Amino acid sequence: MAKERIKKPFYKRWWFWAIAVILVIAIATGGGEDDTDLANDAGDAAPPETVEGTDVAEGEKKEETKTYKIGDAVKVGDVVFTVHGKSTANNVGGEYGQNASGTYLILDVTVKNEGKEAIMTDSSFFKLLQGDTEYNADDSATLYANEAGKGFFLEEINPNLENRGKVVFDVADPKAAYKLQVQSGFWGTETQTIDLQ
Repeated sequence: MAKERIKKPFYKRWWFWAIAVILVIAIATGGGEDDTDLANDAGDAAPPETVEGTDVAEGEKKEETKTYKIGDAVKVGDVVFTVHGKSTANNVGGEYGQNASGTYLILDVTVKNEGKEAIMTDSSFFKLLQGDTEYNADDSATLYANEAGKGFFLEEINPNLENRGKVVFDVADPKAAYKLQVQSGFWGTETQTIDLQ
């Protein structure tokens, strides 16, 4: 008499448990993504109050990123910056001065302290921007470009007083579209941008 083959119930087979584990993992990881997508879809159909709040926030962002031009008084915190003009040179300080690796872009700038305490200025208050490229001021060239006792190298400005001097950047292309980023202190917690075109 031939032995009759007994079938195991499906829940006792290895492939059933492999599929069950895969499904549990898929639900655990995939469920979060579905919830996020649903939340994003719900965000698109937000009530009018939320949309109004978003519009105000966008308006504020536009105001924060306003770009100024040469001649504008630009207030950053308690400090007001004014770029009066720009020039170029291959050398600053003459025979005993310094030569540029590329070309010096020299900015004539006034820094006014409208705060209640003295501030210490430095060339690190200035960054030259060209797209996503950032240039630091050339400290040595900045010293040579200014008369003795002038400029922005660790100069103290008392309240309601201003300091006018030159900030020098060594650049490859002096005709490129540059912007000057100015900041309120050494840490650059507040910044504004001045278009140099």
